[in-house]
Amino acid sequence: MSHQDTRPVVKYLLFVFNFLFWLFGIVLMGIGIWALVERESETSINSYVDFFTDPSIVLIVVGALAFILGFSGCVGALRENCVLLTIFYVSIAILFLIEVICGIMAFALKGKFEQEANDIVETSIMRYRQPGYEDLTNFIDFSQRTFECCGAASSYEDWTKNKYFNCTPSNPSLEKCGVPYSCCLNSNTEQEIINTQCGYNTQRLSVVEANDKIYTVGCVEALLDEIKTKSYIVGVTVIMVAAFQITGIVLAYVLCREIENEKERYEHSSRARLN
Repeated sequence: MSHQDTRPVVKYLLFVFNFLFWLFGIVLMGIGIWALVERESETSINSYVDFFTDPSIVLIVVGALAFILGFSGCVGALRENCVLLTIFYVSIAILFLIEVICGIMAFALKGKFEQEANDIVETSIMRYRQPGYEDLTNFIDFSQRTFECCGAASSYEDWTKNKYFNCTPSNPSLEKCGVPYSCCLNSNTEQEIINTQCGYNTQRLSVVEANDKIYTVGCVEALLDEIKTKSYIVGVTVIMVAAFQITGIVLAYVLCREIENEKERYEHSSRARLN
């Protein structure tokens, strides 16, 4: 098959690839903006911890990045614009390289990675139920129910860092020394009426006693255990994401090279006619 035959195939494959990527970015941004508007409060990002504990901002940033890259790839493919195509495949290649480096660092510096993750979870616990963090509160409850966990490194005792569940004598809250209902063993069951008081006074219990009422595994540990248990699913997902990115890089690079080769052939033939 000649270059003239393959170029349209590569062009429209790349367009479809980027159109889906572009739509994905719009969906993520839409969800993030909706969550941000719904909570009706100001957002302050002063550190990476602030960023990772604000799900709406994470969705908006990731969605915006996918939107920009998808748009560049779509327009670049349709208009056969090598500048936009180069921006697209170089950006995807940089992202892919960053992902590989982060994966290697997470494996090599496992202890440091777990500590950073625990810091993020602890900060999230402190912000639980605070005005402006409603989406974070929902995300924490969802995560604790899904992974059957409670708290960070110190498990359910970490909830004393939250002002509503703080175990100090001066805390006037009725939930003092308790944990959220999402830590309870029956929080995953579909009930018409949820017992939101099931975690009351559980911080005063020993691990053996608490085991009968709430989850006693920290959420970072539970997540890592889940990854180990379903390593084949994680592996397949990683391979699919990598294949998706590499496919985009190859298609954009090949199309760009074919466009440049076509320009060179046209210029060569124009010079030949003039001569």
